[in-house]
Amino acid sequence: MLGLVPRDNTSNPCSLANQPSMNASIQLSSWMECQVNGFFPYPANGAWDKVFATTFSPDLKATFNDTHYNYDGWLQLYRNVNVTLGKNFAPFKHGFINTLAIPNANGDKGGTVYMIGWEGGTHALLKRDLYFTDALFAVVKDVGGKRKVVEFRESSNIPNTAPMPEPNEWTCSFT
Repeated sequence: MLGLVPRDNTSNPCSLANQPSMNASIQLSSWMECQVNGFFPYPANGAWDKVFATTFSPDLKATFNDTHYNYDGWLQLYRNVNVTLGKNFAPFKHGFINTLAIPNANGDKGGTVYMIGWEGGTHALLKRDLYFTDALFAVVKDVGGKRKVVEFRESSNIPNTAPMPEPNEWTCSFT
């Protein structure tokens, strides 16, 4: 099966992230799914900000649709959006349709990850289920033997009522 792991509703991606018997692609994709499940969506997942801090590098470059943020702006965006999600959906849910991870060729823990997923739930005012599509691209670097996201690009068609933090201009560079 080329190291592929069939997923079912009982699989815990966190348990596969450092499993030596899994290939590097499965480890990296599982790590990213585990991290996303940890920091998104608040309030249903508890201490999301702690997972956020261990996931993202302090020199993060992130986008949400057409906005650009550094680490502090990205954290503020998640604080704002997560509050409105908690108010608009009861409960808010998300899941992954597909995750593709390409590990770095040098054998470290980094690489690139692409994810397509869904998000939504029962809308509090409309009293009906509404679901939307979410996609992300992440660059993960090995920093002292630990994975850190240094670039994160998220796009979603979910309606947003949260106040958006002031975007940051980026310098012209690639990570």
